[in-house]
Formats: sequence, structure tokens, C-alpha cells
Amino acid sequence: MFQPDLADVLLVLFGFVASVFVLIVLPYAVSKYLASRSVRREFEVVGKQMGLNEEEIALLYKCASTLEEPNKVFYSKYVFERCVGKLVKESSDNIPIIVSVRKKLKFEHLPWFLPLATTRDIEVYQTGFVSYKGKSYGAAVWEKTEEDLKIAILDRAPEFPQPGEKVRFSFLREDDGRYYFEAEVLNTYLEGGKVILVVPHTEKLGKVQLRDSIRWKVSIPARAFFFNRKVKAEELSLIEELPDESFLEGTIENISTEGVKVCFNRFLSAKEGDSLLLEFEWKGEAFKNILAEIRHISGSTDRTCFGLKFLNLKKNYEDTIRRFIIEEQREALKAYKMDR
Repeated sequence: MFQPDLADVLLVLFGFVASVFVLIVLPYAVSKYLASRSVRREFEVVGKQMGLNEEEIALLYKCASTLEEPNKVFYSKYVFERCVGKLVKESSDNIPIIVSVRKKLKFEHLPWFLPLATTRDIEVYQTGFVSYKGKSYGAAVWEKTEEDLKIAILDRAPEFPQPGEKVRFSFLREDDGRYYFEAEVLNTYLEGGKVILVVPHTEKLGKVQLRDSIRWKVSIPARAFFFNRKVKAEELSLIEELPDESFLEGTIENISTEGVKVCFNRFLSAKEGDSLLLEFEWKGEAFKNILAEIRHISGSTDRTCFGLKFLNLKKNYEDTIRRFIIEEQREALKAYKMDR
């Protein structure tokens, strides 16, 4: 009877391992390599179409190669900023290349209707408050680089944060929300009599949503009748038809499914809580007999603006406004991308 020795066992084992390697492992590795080469070539083609040179493409691919869809880094500012954060931390030598890439991809500014994803999106001169040791001081973004954010403290204070201490910066972004973040002070210096705090960028931005729906910027002619008192929706059916000359001509400057901001080129005496009747036409659609309540008033001697909340907006009106806003958002995003 045949008795295999150790050499025979090892030979069989080696043959089995070799077979697995040749039939399974090697084809898989080759296919992965070829797929990777294909993705890299496609990435390079898109990068060149965007105006990037070989050095810029190579640097960007170092980060993008870990993504499921590497080419997203060219089209998504959010994905781009995440890559930038990693590349800056890796080496400050990457910064000049990143600055060039950011400019070519037109990621220098964020459209007003998109939320902030990183402190790199904050505009220079954005005002807010720096909180430190239980006190808050008026502040503003003084300057920003790929590495850090420089915040100027505008108020006088008995003491200022020192390197290594943590501060909180909070600010209001118009038509979006209130943002805040915490950071450790890297350095401080004086410039123009102001204390400048240098803090690192972060993607950990907190946000307090001020409205349930976005206020979309528009310029829509409108007519309004002021009741100069509070009116309930059920009272409208009891009010006689109003003459055209009793309506005032104004302009809607932003709109949402909840309300509008409407402005008039004159001083108007009204108070918060009063009701008015609003009518306007947008994209060929007429919106009539909308009862609204005055929530905010601002203006000057020759201009008055009112923040209004809709009280009786019909479902079809609400759906139409929502659809129009979505359409304009898509067009704005399309133009933003095409501008690249």
C-alpha cells in the first residue's frame, strides 16, 4: 500500500495552492489592477477637461482614489473639501497646488442656497461672535487660507484667548441658519489695532435651522392690501371685494412655502401682527387672495419691507411654489457647474 511521505504531501499542498493562485487569486488581482487603471485613466481625462495639469491631477487622485466614485471630486464641493482637508494635513507643500485646483474647478465660493459644509466655505468679513470663558465678543472673519481661518475680535475685552485655548465662533448666514463651531487657537497677533485669532479649519459645523423651508431670492411684482388689524382666514368671505386702487404695489424679494419678504418704495405705517392681502403672478401662475400676517418690519423713510407668514395658502399654491423653487435651484446649480 502506498504511504506518502512528507515530500509528497508538500508537493500536493503546493500544487493546490498554486492552482488556487493561478485560477482565482491571479485573475482577480489582474482584473482589479486593470479596473484601477481604467478608473485612473478616466480620472485623468476628466481632470484635463477641467483644465488641470498632471501634477494637480496626481495630487487630487491621491485622495479621490479612496472614493467609490473618484470623479465626484470634480463636481461636488463637499467631496472636494473633504479631500482638501486630508491633503493639507498630509503636507503644507500641497497648498499651492490646491489653491490652483480650487480656482480651476470654481470652488472658491459656495452658492448662497447651499448649506456650509466646512469652515472653508465661510466668506471673508462674515460677522459673528467669539465666545470665550463665558463671554462673547463681536468678531469677523478677517482672512482665510487653505490651512486656517483668521478671526478678528472687534470689541474691546480685558483679556483674549491664548494659543492652545478653545473658542467658539457663531454667526448668522442670511436666508440659511445660525452656524457655530469650536476650535483651538493656534496663534494670536495684532493687526490694525485688532486682535486676530488663528484657528484651524474644521468640518464640524453646528447649525440651527431658522426656518422650516428655504427662502428663495426672487424679484416678483406684487400687490398688497393692508387691513391695519389682525384678520382671521374665515373672515375673508365676509369682506366685500376690494377696489384695485386700495392695493399698494411692491416687490417680493424672497419666497418660501411659508411666507415672503415683500418691499415697498415708500414708508408704510404698520405693526407686527397686522394682516394683509397679497396677490402676485410668478412664471405665468396667478396667486390671489393670500392672507398673510406681518412678522417682521424693516426699512427707512423711503422703503419698507415686511416679513410675512401665509395664513391661508391653498395646497395647490403651496405645491406650485415648492415646484418653482426646486426648478430654480436646479437651474442655478446647472449654471454653477456649467460656469466651470
